Amino acid sequence: MQRRNGSTLFSAGDLVAFLECEHAATLALQDLAAPLARAEDDESLQLIQDKGFAHERGYLESLRARGLRVVSLPEKGDPAELAAQTERAMREGHDVIFQAALMSAPEAGPFFGRADFLRRVEEPSALGAWRYEPADTKLARTPKAKFLIQLCFYSDLLAQVQGAEPRLMHLVLGDQSEHAYRVADYSRYYAQVRDRFLEFTARHPNATYPERVDHCQFCPWRDLCTERWKTDDHLNQVAGITRTQTGRLQAAGVHTLASLSRLGKERPAIAKIGAETLVKLQSQARLQLERRESGKPKFELLPLDPLIFHTSRRGFDRLPQPDAGDVFFDMEGDPFEAGGLEYLFGIRFQKNGAARFQAFWAHDRAGEKKAFEQLMAFLAARIHRYPAMHIYHYAHYEPTALKRLMSLHGTREAQVDELLRAGRLVDLYKVVREALRVSEGYSLKDLEAFYMPARQGAVRTAGASIVQYQR
Repeated sequence: MQRRNGSTLFSAGDLVAFLECEHAATLALQDLAAPLARAEDDESLQLIQDKGFAHERGYLESLRARGLRVVSLPEKGDPAELAAQTERAMREGHDVIFQAALMSAPEAGPFFGRADFLRRVEEPSALGAWRYEPADTKLARTPKAKFLIQLCFYSDLLAQVQGAEPRLMHLVLGDQSEHAYRVADYSRYYAQVRDRFLEFTARHPNATYPERVDHCQFCPWRDLCTERWKTDDHLNQVAGITRTQTGRLQAAGVHTLASLSRLGKERPAIAKIGAETLVKLQSQARLQLERRESGKPKFELLPLDPLIFHTSRRGFDRLPQPDAGDVFFDMEGDPFEAGGLEYLFGIRFQKNGAARFQAFWAHDRAGEKKAFEQLMAFLAARIHRYPAMHIYHYAHYEPTALKRLMSLHGTREAQVDELLRAGRLVDLYKVVREALRVSEGYSLKDLEAFYMPARQGAVRTAGASIVQYQR
């Protein structure tokens, strides 16, 4: 959103944010009147942005390499002037217009957007024997609904300029794949979204409340919402609770984490929440409340279910007997490489009574294969020396990645299969979730509060590790 000459202009991003969270739109409108405190983007979000720009530049260079006539619009300027420059470029018939500025007619709504690319196609319009179709570059490797909303936004504005609706709109994803979509298949839905958005912004202020959604991690107002949840003691702070469960508890008069934790033994019946689930949620809330009041992390052992215990290994029963050859295994992957790149295989083990760490690094696909083979050779030698040893990891990433790597590189298939069949891989995440209830979350970083000081240094999260690797 931006204010220009006394009026508000809305972007494609504003529509997407509205669909993700109406409260985000409310705060954005408030920010126009009186600036609000914005959350600072961490280095991992900045890295994503930088990678996105690099992907966009790479696609631009590929168009130029094909001999297409490309005109680029300035990055900044008055919206009306930039839109006029874009229209002139369209009438001149350039093959590609980069960073095109599009503005709606006054009667069509206060919209302004910057399309990554407009590509010329030989179909008639008010411009002449040609018209343009929008194309957006996205770092993601799979299409998402919000990408199509953005393309519909540009298509709508483009139709007003050239007097004809684009037939297709295009996505260029992070794996270099291109996807085309018929505008007519999405335009009616987009029109409903656009009109609902305009109705919402016209009746500002709106009595919206923040809900936790996927968009939160990217929202500039995320810190404001987090503080409000803390002040309100919102149920969404209960680890593992779903939005549906939150709504059902609120409908029954349970509105805060504290009130959930204090339901007592005579728990009320909550519609569509089973008694066992309610006990779990209440116990989780109680642990977190104790953590808040005492300042110390809390945990409790979960009771064994006799029916499950006698039919399968659960919780601590998943743990084999310790062995001198046991290793702890972790992997780090770079999602920005096409197809992903497993750049670090780390093994912690005992040698001569002292803890050692062995790292196998990779910086390209060939290096990944070599590092994978080095890892498997290390494990094979370890198993030969310690036949009863096991490989401990946390969550499913490592076994999934090993299976993918053996298939991708066509190597060590029998060895990976033997690791899986022999049960040598032990998932400590399953052990924790089935054996304990904790006052933190269940990520490795959350659990560290129970057995080690807070991390120091630059690498404290998975996102930070990717930033450091890129550097």
